[in-house]
Amino acid sequence: SEPRGTAIGQRLVTWNNMVKNTGYKATLANYPFKYADEQAKSHQEDRWSDDHYERDKRQAEWDFSKDSFFCDVPGDQYSRLVFTSAEGKNLWSIQAIKSMCNLDNARVRSHPEYLGLCQRTSDESCCPSWTLGNYIAILNNRSSCQKITERDVSHTLKILRSCAKYYHNGTLGPDCWDMTARRKDQLKCSNVPRKCTKYNAVYQILHFLVDKDFLSPKTADYVMPALKYSMLFSPTETGKSMMNIYLDNFENWNCSDGITTITGIEFGIKHNLFQDYLLTDTVYPAIAIVIVLLVMCVYTKSIFITLMTMFAIISSLIVSYFLYRIVFNFEFFPFMNLTALIILVGIGADDAFVLCNVWNYTKFDKPNSELSYTVGITLQHAALSMFVTSFTTAAAFYANYVSNITAIRCFGVYAGTAILVNYILMVTWLPAVVVLHERYLLNIFTYFKTPQQRVYNAKSFWTMLCQKINRFLFRVSEASRIFFEKVLPCIVIKFRYIWLFWFLAFTVGGAYIVCVNPKMKLPSLELSEFQVFRSSHPFERYDAEFKKLFMFERVHHGEELHMPITIIWGIIPEDNGDPLNPKNKGELRLDSSFNMASPASQLWILNFCQKLRNQSFFYQTDEQDFTSCFIETFKQWMENQDCDEATVYPCCSQSTFPYKQEVFELCIKRAIMELDRSTVYHLDKETPGPRFDINDTIRAVVLEFQSTYLFTLAYEKMHQFYREVDNWIKDELKSAPAGLSYGWFVSNLEFYDLQDSLSDGTLIAMGLSVAVAFSVMLLTTWNIIISLYAIISIAGTIFVTVGSLVLLGWELNVLESVTISVAVGLSVDFAVHYGVAYRLAPEPDREGKVVFSLSRMGSAIAMAALTTFVAGAMMMPSTVLAYTQLGTFMMLIMCISWAFATFFFQCMCRCLGPQGTCGQIPLPKRLQCQAFSQGSTTAPATRSQSKLCHTSKYQLDARGAEVEHEHYELEPLASDSGAVEKAALEEKQMCSRLYNGRPPQNCIHTPCNTAEPDNSVPPEKGLRTPLETPHSCQYPTHNKNCKCGDPPQSLGLQWIPPSCSQVGDNFCTQCVSSAVNLSKAKNPSPTLDTAHSPTECRMHYVHHAHPHYHSCSQGKAKPHTAHTCLLRNYCVHSVHQLHQQQQQQQ
Repeated sequence: SEPRGTAIGQRLVTWNNMVKNTGYKATLANYPFKYADEQAKSHQEDRWSDDHYERDKRQAEWDFSKDSFFCDVPGDQYSRLVFTSAEGKNLWSIQAIKSMCNLDNARVRSHPEYLGLCQRTSDESCCPSWTLGNYIAILNNRSSCQKITERDVSHTLKILRSCAKYYHNGTLGPDCWDMTARRKDQLKCSNVPRKCTKYNAVYQILHFLVDKDFLSPKTADYVMPALKYSMLFSPTETGKSMMNIYLDNFENWNCSDGITTITGIEFGIKHNLFQDYLLTDTVYPAIAIVIVLLVMCVYTKSIFITLMTMFAIISSLIVSYFLYRIVFNFEFFPFMNLTALIILVGIGADDAFVLCNVWNYTKFDKPNSELSYTVGITLQHAALSMFVTSFTTAAAFYANYVSNITAIRCFGVYAGTAILVNYILMVTWLPAVVVLHERYLLNIFTYFKTPQQRVYNAKSFWTMLCQKINRFLFRVSEASRIFFEKVLPCIVIKFRYIWLFWFLAFTVGGAYIVCVNPKMKLPSLELSEFQVFRSSHPFERYDAEFKKLFMFERVHHGEELHMPITIIWGIIPEDNGDPLNPKNKGELRLDSSFNMASPASQLWILNFCQKLRNQSFFYQTDEQDFTSCFIETFKQWMENQDCDEATVYPCCSQSTFPYKQEVFELCIKRAIMELDRSTVYHLDKETPGPRFDINDTIRAVVLEFQSTYLFTLAYEKMHQFYREVDNWIKDELKSAPAGLSYGWFVSNLEFYDLQDSLSDGTLIAMGLSVAVAFSVMLLTTWNIIISLYAIISIAGTIFVTVGSLVLLGWELNVLESVTISVAVGLSVDFAVHYGVAYRLAPEPDREGKVVFSLSRMGSAIAMAALTTFVAGAMMMPSTVLAYTQLGTFMMLIMCISWAFATFFFQCMCRCLGPQGTCGQIPLPKRLQCQAFSQGSTTAPATRSQSKLCHTSKYQLDARGAEVEHEHYELEPLASDSGAVEKAALEEKQMCSRLYNGRPPQNCIHTPCNTAEPDNSVPPEKGLRTPLETPHSCQYPTHNKNCKCGDPPQSLGLQWIPPSCSQVGDNFCTQCVSSAVNLSKAKNPSPTLDTAHSPTECRMHYVHHAHPHYHSCSQGKAKPHTAHTCLLRNYCVHSVHQLHQQQQQQQ
């Protein structure tokens, strides 16, 4: 998660490389090994290595002390638990103190593996845990925690209260008690009473075991100070060895005994456990995927197509992994890449909805067409729609490549590639699957068979169940169709000013929350402590809360430490490694112009050190500083050398500063060797001073000072520190001699650099995503106003979404940065769909266009949002934070983007939407899309015709809400007369087949009124077709004087012919069944199968009102109940199959 390529990032990588390459026989050394060998002082080299070996060995071993009750001093290398009172009471009571000991024994020390892990002084028993009870026992000469009394507890509190002031003013240190002499160390702690130093117990209790507010200077005068939290150290090392103790005794247990509760745990296994949880919690994304697949199965009505779509999605992940690793040559694969699966399933499902929907629509329009023609039309219609949604989301992912953080860049490339590969498969693989399904597998894998295909068996339970399910689904689809075609447009248009006001208010509120107060917070946990579980997890509570409450953690984490200022010359600060691979940090590059030995350089460095010490950011200590500025120490050493011995010359006081180059090069080696013998000047890889190469030439110099700035996680303070110091050093370097002109400074700025990269990178990625979204919108609609409205809607979506995340307590971390920048790509889709539908609407007025786009696209967009929302909700129970955050984000972005697109965007279009060619980009006729030209250049004369003909021109597809309508991009909404005639012929043929091969009945052109004819009533008022009346089979002709007679009463069988409506501009004709001759009526044809029974027909024909009649603009709406009976898509399939069966029988 570290940034690569930033100015600070390059310096930090170079400094870490420098430290790694410093040592014996390494690129650099802070000790002149070659000179030491030449002087025949090989024992110094041995001593160097032996000393370091011994020092490391001592640090690794347990520091046993037989004279003390405890085996060692508590520290962060040990496992620890944080306790709080179960009832919110004071922990400083004998019940709570004994309870902590009991929980330790029951949960940690009793585990079978504990004996093999614990620190011990003998083979028989483990060392005691560092608990309040054991410290009270040692101070009161008790044998164990269980033996302490109420008096011991109160006596210890008195000691702590009287000694607390010595701890807080710094005089009571960690080693005031001399363990060997068993008395107070008079030299170190002369002003501290003996009782405060005994066994160092008081210091260790206040420093390690109690929270910082207990007995703090503010609360010292309280009658009974309250202890809220207490730490327990177990004599076991942190690390993977503690995993089984946690899994067996802490993971699924209630960590409380009714008196105290374990609220925080630090076993050093957080990231190991995270890896395990990543695998076990994949069940939640899997459930989300299953839900999406079930919805897809219902929509496509095919298990086969659903499974093949899932296969395509998995294949796209595998192909993109191949491209990612082999073609793009990315070696680092962060775990975040796995979350691309969830996003890809949502997009893949949408693409499958689009393709199957357009396929059914094409089959409905052209039932006799060749399969190749159907595939061509389907792809022509669906490919652009799928490209719009895929490209915008992929572009949002690719925009993350501008980030300096490796994990974000890798995730952006992988997810973007996966979405593009998925698009390619969806326009190649999926059509082939649909063709295969249509040709061979329609009856095998289809659960939702059409009524004409199914012969019911009244005695079968499963048949009855299927009937009930089918009826239920039909009612649901009818209810959703009515809502999206009538209710939703009514709500949007009637209350448009209210919607505009509220959504603008939400946008302003979101912008205020994000930008002003409380603002999107930058991360507050260090790199090693990034949150991976939900906030209530004991590991996360320890990192987020309890590390700030105990003094030893605060000191260890630098909360009380001064920021170092490390200045380096001789190394070029560049990161020449692979920025996409965290393990590849490149190689050191030495500065060939560096020269420290010249007199001018010596003098300048000395002046630089003196100037720096006079700056306000320099922190002055009382101790003598040997290491900060080596030139000062070297000059002092030279002046203290006596020149009486001939072997010493010229490295003695006779040489004057600045020294000649050859004198400097020789004497600096001698000085370092001699200083290293002293106990004060310990050389290690990070010690400031000169750095030698293998020939003992000085190739680099390091200076280090302490600043007045304290380390903090607050971005503003660290930003001020970096700017102030960096600017001062840059100004000073302008006057440096040629050999020292390329210096640079570094400090503990890893976290600041991450915060800086996240804040900048997220904004840039979002800006790029918005620019791409605007471009795609513009290229899809060729209308500036529509595109601008879409971007305003997206901006509102982003502000409200991010504002909601801020209120939920999100910090701008790595995963959050990715999700926020991807929000643009996910939220643009709905606005694009609505915008294109508005642009293609054949209506001249804004209201008609809005009604059209809502009716055509409303159900599709709502279903896409619902599936993604449900997928997000399924991931909420996960322990892994990444899954729950992704789920939260998906639910929020879907709800908010749907609401903004449906209400805010559409209301803007209704109030100030473009009409005619307003805002349209002029294009050469060759480049104009056929759909656009047809949809926008309909002759005005046709619009002056009757309202019925006008509205029926863009009659919605009868399949309603069961199938998504996303085929609008290239759909010719206003057909020419030739196309209408061709459609009329096909409809006539279909009607003929619905009469089981008999010729269609006479066509009587009468006024379209099934009630009593009343010539005084205008057509739009007289068109009333109650559901109960038999419907006619409509098809267009050129006769404008349409009159229809009543259905024949002499027909013996109650027949409800389907209404195959495809009415053009001026065509209102109805094909009405004439009286069938009596012989046919009395002796119905045996080929009329039961599938055409009245009940079945009634159940499967949908009555659609013309969409124009439910507009709700200021009382203009008239209570029309005009209905047409339109055939659903599965009726078309059944007729087509029936025709094929008849041909086969013949």
